[in-house]
Amino acid sequence: MRFTTIGRLLSILTVSLMFNTASYADSITSIPTPSAWDNQSGSTLTINSIGNSGLITGTYVNRATDYACQNISYPVTGWAYGTAITFNTIWQSASESCNSITAWTGFLYQTEMSTLWSLTISGSTNTSEIVRGTDTFKQIKKLTEESLIMKKKKEKWSRLPSGCLDGFKGSNIKWILLTQEI
Repeated sequence: MRFTTIGRLLSILTVSLMFNTASYADSITSIPTPSAWDNQSGSTLTINSIGNSGLITGTYVNRATDYACQNISYPVTGWAYGTAITFNTIWQSASESCNSITAWTGFLYQTEMSTLWSLTISGSTNTSEIVRGTDTFKQIKKLTEESLIMKKKKEKWSRLPSGCLDGFKGSNIKWILLTQEI
């Protein structure tokens, strides 16, 4: 009887750890991932992931009038912390190079991301040559792609031996599962 109780507790602990995919980034930022955001110029920021340290990866497609390097997906890197965000891109691709870097910094408030940006052209010699502006991004959709890790964890869950969670309240199991849905 004692061995069975210990076995059940270990099973519960294993299941809890197996489904505890909330990363450090989830507690460090309130910016949803993956997600897509459009600004007032029609440009799109896609945040693919925010890592455990707050590192952002994604893409940016420029559609601002009077600027080159349009309709090409450029890589984005940056950082998120709480509602604060900073990200940048180098405007260089196989099809076009604008010889510049843009950096955005700002914050998320409700469903909008307000940012200040600075564009620096390679070869600049004075800070007065840095172009500055503001962008307000609105979330257009939350992307719902499921990671391979989540798929594997769901497979493991379905393969648990029957009865290993007997005595454990079903509502708690539901809570564990609901917190992991994308």
